[in-house]
Amino acid sequence: MTRAALIFNPNAGSGGRSRLSELERAASVLLNRGIEAEIVATHGPGTAGAQAAEAVSHGADIIFACGGDGTVHDVIQGLAHHSSATVGILPLGSANALARHFGLSFHPATAVRQQLDFAARSIPLGRITCETTDGPRSRYFAVMAGAGPDGMLVYRMLAAGKQRFGRSIYYLRAARLFLGSRFSAFHVRATTQDGTPLDSDAVSAMAIRVGDLGGLFSPLARGASPADETLQLALTTPPSHLALPAWFATSWTRTHRWNPYTQHLRVAEFSCSAAEGRVHVQADGEWIGTTPMRVELIPNALRLLMPASRPTSQPAR
Repeated sequence: MTRAALIFNPNAGSGGRSRLSELERAASVLLNRGIEAEIVATHGPGTAGAQAAEAVSHGADIIFACGGDGTVHDVIQGLAHHSSATVGILPLGSANALARHFGLSFHPATAVRQQLDFAARSIPLGRITCETTDGPRSRYFAVMAGAGPDGMLVYRMLAAGKQRFGRSIYYLRAARLFLGSRFSAFHVRATTQDGTPLDSDAVSAMAIRVGDLGGLFSPLARGASPADETLQLALTTPPSHLALPAWFATSWTRTHRWNPYTQHLRVAEFSCSAAEGRVHVQADGEWIGTTPMRVELIPNALRLLMPASRPTSQPAR
């Protein structure tokens, strides 16, 4: 690694002017290791991917996504299948599930030092295709993607202006939505890792790529890793007014084995369709469209800095 670009979202998380100072200290750490570093502010929502690709075309061989999971999500859109570029993460957002998975410090200079001891590794990426007003749309994802309550949550947060809400307000809204609303069922089709066909109704279908979703959602899914060659699918069946509270309650009390509504499956791909209306779809905490939806895993899609000796996933609980 000889040249780096630190691409940051000025609107991610909080910090204001102090964020730029922290990034300058992180750039100094890189310079002390003989790596030229440029700090690049995103132009607006959805521009980080194109800016990352542009930085690579100008000689950068490592791109640090500086922000939350949404910033990482945007960056990987521009760097998927870019074998000459490696992605690192400086967690500066309100949701940092991928950074937490790798045990990264929330101090940018420290996080850079950690990742200079990491190894670049080619990993699979999830790819989700869903419907939009402009036709079908595909996006890569690194943390999670799903249809149902999680899609509805990020859709409502987007409509309300997500940047205005802190993490605690986000959790409060999530709890109210997940536990106090009724959601229509949709249809899910998949083939499990052992070749068993799955054909089921569901009120929630989430593909998870990290070992811990963090905060309120921390116990809902365990054991996934960005390096996994299958998707971990958390499937919750109707009725939603019983199934969703049961998912939270049994996960937090570690009695999920007795939950008749939620399954955790390993699949290569799955699809969701709704008989009536459309179901909201999200990827890495960003609303991207509605059903019908197809999710698949694309091998060797991204070069990512990962701990050389630390386990990449946590055991399922």
